[in-house]
Amino acid sequence: MSASTISIQTSHPSFLDDEITALSLQIEEINYRDETRKGKYPVHDIPDLEVAYTNYLSEIEKHLTFLNDVKLAHSIAQAIDSDAPVIKELMQGESQAQEDRRLAVQMSNNDPELEAPPPYTEEIRNEFVEDEVVLRLAALVSTDETLYHDSEIESGPSAPYTRRQAGVLGKLSREEFECCACGEEFRFAIIVQLECEHHYCPRCLKRVIMRAVTEKDLALLPPRCCGTSISFSLIMDNLTEEELEDFQNAETEKNTRYKTYCSNSDCRRFIAPGHVRASEATCPRCKAKTCAKCKNAFHEDDCPADPDLQATLELGSIQQWQRCYSCRSLVEIDRGCNHMTCRCGFEFCYLCGVEWRQCGCAFWIERYLLERAEQVVDRAAPRNIQPAERQRRIEVVQEQLRDTDECEHRGRRKFEMIHGGRRTRFQCEMCNSSHRLFILRCRRCHLDVCMDCRLNRV
Repeated sequence: MSASTISIQTSHPSFLDDEITALSLQIEEINYRDETRKGKYPVHDIPDLEVAYTNYLSEIEKHLTFLNDVKLAHSIAQAIDSDAPVIKELMQGESQAQEDRRLAVQMSNNDPELEAPPPYTEEIRNEFVEDEVVLRLAALVSTDETLYHDSEIESGPSAPYTRRQAGVLGKLSREEFECCACGEEFRFAIIVQLECEHHYCPRCLKRVIMRAVTEKDLALLPPRCCGTSISFSLIMDNLTEEELEDFQNAETEKNTRYKTYCSNSDCRRFIAPGHVRASEATCPRCKAKTCAKCKNAFHEDDCPADPDLQATLELGSIQQWQRCYSCRSLVEIDRGCNHMTCRCGFEFCYLCGVEWRQCGCAFWIERYLLERAEQVVDRAAPRNIQPAERQRRIEVVQEQLRDTDECEHRGRRKFEMIHGGRRTRFQCEMCNSSHRLFILRCRRCHLDVCMDCRLNRV
């Protein structure tokens, strides 16, 4: 918006009041609907309509907070504008008092018989209205400390509110912020700040949002940073129409409890429940038909036996593999606890295969607990460690792991950065990527993760 089109609003702009009132009424209506809603549903099978209402309520509350902040900024700026003449008059009177005292001191120095005036006491801050406006408006829109120190501000008459506001926004537009993902610096108008206060450039933000689609890992949904989900409005603003469709399909895939995938080996696309009629699932991409029961090509009669599948399941039973309850994939535990998270996003118990936290199985298998403790000790111990000391450390770590159970890895100080050397290679235990410079290690459960997983997965 150009300077010529900016108009001075009242301290409580009517357009803000109207929109705040409208949004508040919408929130009341949604809350009333929740209080009077009849019918219940399983916690793991929330209807799409309820998800939509929850997301919509979250967006309304965020926008309402933003409007209240804008209203407060207008109110402060206008209050300072209205007090400017009084402050200016007081400052002029104070300046006159200082000049009178200076003359009195000069006269007393010339005539020793005259009594020197009493010491001067400053009662009014020698600051200017413009300084205050800039500082307060900047405090409302940014927490960057550099905005609170400006050596270029000069004394002078109070400037119009719109000009001072434009000056603050201009200062912000010149500031550069570092993207926490790629490390490059971008202007204020380009960078995006999330609720956790991390900054992302548009390219990296899109990568975070679309990782579940591009990497086919639904555990990355919803897209988040520091455990806080990225708002749907930001998602819509940063994706093309085609990308948004793929993203929403991935969300539907994760939220579908019993998944069906296209039986065409060249496609293997997820088939949403809306394309399933009885046991016949039609792929929206290649139009191939799949049996929703046995997951093979569609057929009219009873599902035929699949010798290859039966052989694989028998091998899995011998090797004690577990099958995902949602997508029916086979999963093999390497080490660690019995809490499994499939790439389809479903979480289950490795011992019984039931949805996680819906059974009474032990959290650890002793053999895997011992292997995990040995791994934690060996990667941090010196090469010449004595066997007795190594065994002592293993026992200590075992007890630590028993006590942690499910670590949520929350908090900025939960992870410590482990630096590497020329021959050191780290591996992220969540995405299996390799890293040379450093890895982040949870202080509580000893999990090693890369920066991407630390921000966008745990």
